[in-house]
Amino acid sequence: MQPSTRRWLNERIDLHVAISVGVAWFVLYTIGAELEPAPNRSEPAIGVALGVTLVAMFVAALVGLGMRRRWGVGLSLVAASTLTFMSVMCPVSGHHTFGSWWYGQMACALGLVGISLWALAHPGVSRTGEAPRFEEPRHEEPRREESRREDPRREDVRDLR
Repeated sequence: MQPSTRRWLNERIDLHVAISVGVAWFVLYTIGAELEPAPNRSEPAIGVALGVTLVAMFVAALVGLGMRRRWGVGLSLVAASTLTFMSVMCPVSGHHTFGSWWYGQMACALGLVGISLWALAHPGVSRTGEAPRFEEPRHEEPRREESRREDPRREDVRDLR
């Protein structure tokens, strides 16, 4: 039986997975930002709004990763997708000229998307460090009184007939 979405997002993730995603964000985001050339013109208002949203999602994802919860990885995926969209729109809007820097920045953004997808696919862990086991639902056994009445082999039931 599959867990509910809420339960799945609240699952604990492995410490190494959380650290890997967090370090990947710091490294790849820094490299991608350093590759950008000087802007041609000011950033459009939508770019500023997306940038503020990206920072908020990044901080929230780091909180989730620090708590070792799967929802932190989910936010990492949303933030990485937003970063990819921003990287595509940067030269399209005319904020920067298109150049070879863009390929490096796209590689960093898509790398963050890939790492987030890998971390989401990674199994969660329980408090003891084991992968969670989802048990089949248990079926209730018939009550003792009901089984006495229906069992034809029992002597006390035969007397009642």
